Amino acid sequence: MIVTHTRNAEGQCRVYLGGKGSLECWIEPKADGRGWSFHIDSAVTGNVLTADDERAWAVHMLFALARMLERPPGELADVPFECIAALHSQDPYANRRVAAPRRRVIENGYMATVPCSTRPASTSGKDGQFTRRQYR
Repeated sequence: MIVTHTRNAEGQCRVYLGGKGSLECWIEPKADGRGWSFHIDSAVTGNVLTADDERAWAVHMLFALARMLERPPGELADVPFECIAALHSQDPYANRRVAAPRRRVIENGYMATVPCSTRPASTSGKDGQFTRRQYR
C-alpha cells in the first residue's frame, strides 16, 4: 500500500492511504495532539459507490495499514500519527500515486512532504535578492 504524507499551506498534515481510485482515504492528527482520525471521501474522478462498498473499502484500508505496522487491527488506534507518517513512500510517483487536492487551488491543497520537514523560509539578502534557508 502506498502511504503519502502531505502538508497544506497552513501546515496541517494528512497521510493518504492507498492509490488513487474511486475513494480517497486519509488520516489526520487530532486537534488535541493525541491520536488520529480516519477519513474517506469520494474521489473527484472516481465511480459512485454504495455505502456498503465504501465501508468495505475503509475496512480493507485499515486492515492493510495494520499489516504494514505489524499490529493487530484492534490496536491500530493506539499507534501514534508520527509512526504512520514515517511509512511515507519516498517517491510519490511509485506505483503511480500522487496526492492531489480536490480543488486545484494551492491554499486548499495538500502537497507530498517528508515527515518532520518544515517549509523553507525566505529572507531578504543583498540587493533585495531573496535567499532560501535550508530545511530545519
